[in-house]
Amino acid sequence: MQMLRSIAMGRFSTLALTVLLLLVISAPAIDGHPTGKFNTSSGCSCHSTTAINAILTGYPSTYEAGEQYVLAIGMSISAPAGGFSLDIDKGTLSNPSENAQVNPPQRSATHSSSDSTSWTVTWTAPSTGSGMVTFSLAVLAADDNNDNEGDSSGLFSVQIAEVSPNNAPQVSLSLPQSVDSSTDLVANISSSDADDDPVSISIQWLRNGFREGSLDNLQTVPATMLGPGQVWTCKVIGNDGIENSQQAIASTTISNSPPTALINIVTNPVWIGEAITVTSQMSSDSDGEVVNSIWSWIDSSGNSGSAHSMQSFTFTAYSQVTLTLQIVDDLGGIGLATKTIEVVNGPHVSNITSIQNGQQVELSWQWDGPQSQFSVIRNGNVIATTNQTSFTDTPIFSGDTSYSIQPIVDGRHLDAGSESSPITVESSFKEIQSTNDFGGIIIGFIMLILSLITVAMGYLNRGQ
Repeated sequence: MQMLRSIAMGRFSTLALTVLLLLVISAPAIDGHPTGKFNTSSGCSCHSTTAINAILTGYPSTYEAGEQYVLAIGMSISAPAGGFSLDIDKGTLSNPSENAQVNPPQRSATHSSSDSTSWTVTWTAPSTGSGMVTFSLAVLAADDNNDNEGDSSGLFSVQIAEVSPNNAPQVSLSLPQSVDSSTDLVANISSSDADDDPVSISIQWLRNGFREGSLDNLQTVPATMLGPGQVWTCKVIGNDGIENSQQAIASTTISNSPPTALINIVTNPVWIGEAITVTSQMSSDSDGEVVNSIWSWIDSSGNSGSAHSMQSFTFTAYSQVTLTLQIVDDLGGIGLATKTIEVVNGPHVSNITSIQNGQQVELSWQWDGPQSQFSVIRNGNVIATTNQTSFTDTPIFSGDTSYSIQPIVDGRHLDAGSESSPITVESSFKEIQSTNDFGGIIIGFIMLILSLITVAMGYLNRGQ
């Protein structure tokens, strides 16, 4: 029984071996796709699994939508023959090199013959908003012995993100609308960028429409360059390294600085009834010039007065004075100043005495002020100046005569401090009178001679 079982098993083994041999003989040969095969970027299992590096270059770290990139395909070893399969999930492939081809959907590329181990193909990036793109590559290095032994393969895969669209920077600009030439003009500038890119600022200034190149990229216009009535315009552009912002523009007009009025009292001290001289010479205008001075005054006694277009002004007050000065600059700006002036009693001449002594009148007076000179005035005319409190006059006419003594203190002729005294000069000045009579005789004689000459000339004309 055991022997029968052994014989049966031997026959079965022989039969199975025979059937297997027939199947091998009748099976078709395995095709290695020497003309390439699309969509096989995961590799080919029919070749040996000796690993090599699949190389893909030319792709960007991030892609620009619609841009074209030339991809280079290769491997890390040299081989007599080779092949590849490249698949993409977005975009299109085109322009394959020699011994390469692209399928009609343009999503896969492969070799067209096994005669190369390096290839190129152009990838066109997809449209904006496509997101991540995946490249999958398989390469085969073949020994070209017409079998699957001794070959090497490698895989490579990479994902590429889309370049995010840049957001242009934003800038804002403002200028002060109340500014004059006494202070700097400063532009208020700010910037922002949604991508957090650093923003560089370009600045231009225009004065009355003309560019001031010396102020390029400066935020401040110095006061020395400003003038009333000027229109200043600022233009600002921001750049984030990729693109510019919209231009920001702002303008302002420089206002006129009003002049500064200043009253200067020339007369010192100020005495009641005496001339008071004031001046506006110390007034100023920082951005122009003073063209007019307008004065007005009133004292506590009700006396008042005014004057226009006078830099220096003289008036007389008899009690406390309120003085007002209004100055006007060349653009109509107005400056105002007010001053209160206290007036006090000044020194006076008093007790004038006049004594006639023959042909002379001897004058004397009292003075309660400082050392000064005195003008001696006869009938309204100054006849002498002295630093004494006495004077002797020799008048040439008799009759009513008035003498006045006017003190001069530091060059000031005092009106309120003077005093007058009338006197009647006696007619005892015979020589003066006779002298006057003789003078009359001479004048009469001259007139007679002129008359005779006139008559003679008349006769001569008739004779001719």
